[in-house]
Amino acid sequence: MKYHGCILSFSEERNNELMKAFRQAIHHSQYIDIARISQKVVNTPCSRFWVSEERALVVVVAMLKGRLVLNTMRPTKQEMFREIYSRVMTLRQQQPKLTLAELVSNVVNSPAPKFYMTPRSAMEIIYKIKKQQRFYKSN
Repeated sequence: MKYHGCILSFSEERNNELMKAFRQAIHHSQYIDIARISQKVVNTPCSRFWVSEERALVVVVAMLKGRLVLNTMRPTKQEMFREIYSRVMTLRQQQPKLTLAELVSNVVNSPAPKFYMTPRSAMEIIYKIKKQQRFYKSN
């Protein structure tokens, strides 16, 4: 489990995609309604699932063993891991020679239908990014 303040190896990539989705949502909106825009942003397809391969493997293994690992997660994370698990099971039937780790890696690094985060979380990240950009521009 990651700890508070942990910086994931793909954070910059995720943040870039999040900002791109934010800019597109604003560009395509007739007026600025942050609630609507943030909802659009989190439901934008992205290049991958924003979870490490290691964490996804741990969760998929627990799900395979019938453990109720999802019960302690937020609904968006539950939804993401259910989607990953479903894709892993489908891929496992198509490519039975791959190890579970390889299957999970393939799934995690495949396009995701959305960001799997709350609109509030997305906006907190976007505001941090914008604040950092302003800081570096002023220095």
